[in-house]
Amino acid sequence: MYKHWKKIALAIAAFFWNGCSDNSSSSDVKYACSFKGGACPEYGVDFYYCENPEDYQSPDMDKKCTFSPRDPCSDYYECEDGATCVKYDNETTMSCTDAQGNQITQDEIEKKYYTENRY
Repeated sequence: MYKHWKKIALAIAAFFWNGCSDNSSSSDVKYACSFKGGACPEYGVDFYYCENPEDYQSPDMDKKCTFSPRDPCSDYYECEDGATCVKYDNETTMSCTDAQGNQITQDEIEKKYYTENRY
């Protein structure tokens, strides 16, 4: 056993050295996106537009008039890598652009980003 101490020491060193290597790829890195604010339209209510004012009183108002939903509220996020994201209150996903203004695909958003808790 004493003859092989160099081989044993080398094997142990190699074992520990291998455990210290950084095998993570850049695609494994997730960037935090922090809430920076939100916005809602000034007049945030749904409404009907009727050409004939009498139609507002009609029981068929939804057929005679045009329904116009309010613009959704939105939350804005800034990410650690310079990307910016927006999430509208009627959507389940965020839309993001990178620091150069290029649209980021939904798959890439899910792989690369996470939002920090607002509260």
